[in-house]
Amino acid sequence: MRRALKLRRLRLPAAALVGAVVGADIGLRLRSYGVPVSLAVACALAVFANIAAAVNNLIETTSRTTHRCAVPGCTFRVRLTDPTAVESRQWQEAAAAHPTHTRRA
Repeated sequence: MRRALKLRRLRLPAAALVGAVVGADIGLRLRSYGVPVSLAVACALAVFANIAAAVNNLIETTSRTTHRCAVPGCTFRVRLTDPTAVESRQWQEAAAAHPTHTRRA
């Protein structure tokens, strides 16, 4: 449990750090080609935002648990990020016992 909390606290700073490094690198490369400062900054910020979001999503995906309904064809599912064993079991039971079963169209 403690390890999961530490990883959760480090997820966003790690994603921001990676995004900042890549964004700064892109900005510096653009400046070396004579691109105006405002355009280089805008591109660097766009790269920063996209890389940080992608890294955060990648890290979050590795710690995600999904429970699906056991009825064939039912699309009901529950996604949890860093659940405890008790939370995971409760949501697993809820997914198995939900009242309406939705089918794919």
